[in-house]
Amino acid sequence: MSHRVKTIAAIVVLGFVLGAVAPHAAWSITAFARKEGVACDMCHTTIPRLNEYGYRYRKAGFRDPAEIGNDISGFNFADVLSARVQARFDVHYTDMGSNQTTTTNQLTLHEITLYPASGSFGRHYGSLFEMSAANEDFLELENAYLRWTWGDENQWYTVRFGIFHPFEGYGASDRPYSLSRPFIQTKTANNGQGSTFFHPWGFDEAGVEAAWVRDHTTVSLTLFNGIFVTNDEGNYKAFPAAGGHLQKAAGFRNSDSKDVQVFVNQAIDENGSGVSLYYYYGQMDLPMPGVAPMNFDPTSSFENDFHRVAGYASFVASPQVELQAGFGWGRDNFVADTLGTIDNFNSQGAFGEVDFHPTDITAVGGRFDWFDPSTDVDNNEMWGATAFVNVPLNDGFQLIFQYQHTQTKRGSLDDLKNDTAQIRMIWIQ
Repeated sequence: MSHRVKTIAAIVVLGFVLGAVAPHAAWSITAFARKEGVACDMCHTTIPRLNEYGYRYRKAGFRDPAEIGNDISGFNFADVLSARVQARFDVHYTDMGSNQTTTTNQLTLHEITLYPASGSFGRHYGSLFEMSAANEDFLELENAYLRWTWGDENQWYTVRFGIFHPFEGYGASDRPYSLSRPFIQTKTANNGQGSTFFHPWGFDEAGVEAAWVRDHTTVSLTLFNGIFVTNDEGNYKAFPAAGGHLQKAAGFRNSDSKDVQVFVNQAIDENGSGVSLYYYYGQMDLPMPGVAPMNFDPTSSFENDFHRVAGYASFVASPQVELQAGFGWGRDNFVADTLGTIDNFNSQGAFGEVDFHPTDITAVGGRFDWFDPSTDVDNNEMWGATAFVNVPLNDGFQLIFQYQHTQTKRGSLDDLKNDTAQIRMIWIQ
């Protein structure tokens, strides 16, 4: 057995052993739990995924929906402040074929996250601020929004504006139990001429969102400021147009364009069974093929009008077994005026997942992903198999282990294979 296989196998065994022997107490850690005086399993199945009460609590502006319109009094600073620290150990193996392999292992600080001024206040208002920093990295503003809510616990309307995560899902469209999200949320379309850069999750955009909640149904409509591509230290990189240095340059065709998203959640039961529908329409300026990043300007760009559609379903078959699945489809329209051409192509992907809950707040499972970045191009598909264990150890501490194998077709070249094992240690208060 090779050293690489032995190392990854050891981490796999360690992860599952820890998942099997760790204590499983329900614990209160966040400012929300402190404020309400409840354990975290009031809102969560396995952290960070929300049950239906937790989903509605967030959608109501971080308050019990029955409290909409009631004045929030007795301010306590501890009720609106939390912090999280994450460290990780990774082993990564890459096989590029033709005996070209690499193996790395690292113990690193993943990030430090602060949640200041996050909670409900007044009769109708709520806010969330989430600021993260990695080692020697700039401060990333993941969430910074104000939410207004009006109505009652059976039906209410909510508006939020600022910077926020792309969508608030439920069940299979919510945050995963594992460390990685499905391919249909994180992979980009590519027709062989270059990346389209957009993926449904990962860009914290500036926008305004209006939502309607009635019983178990939520419909959200969002207007985003959009995504832009720029030169970042000699490489192309996409950023959300969120203001400050993260804003679209003048002169491009889509400098002032806005993106639109529709998201529908239908909860079937309070523990995670439900369906979700997603639609996103956006416009971006992309670099012409062969243009160096430092030379990218309006004269060397073309427009991509793109659509993304996805459907998710989850079913809690029993308190111990949960099934999830999703399918995503995309359409990209490359418009290049200087060439007088329009190049349209489709992308698609899917995933299926089986989760087991040995205790009420612990998750063990596996997911299979498949993604085709362009149905017009042969031998470019990718697939992945992921296994994970997600366990809270004691007050404020959580351990998540994940092993993932991915394989990408590269035409006439050998498939690109990656094996990654990661243990993430998380502490939040």
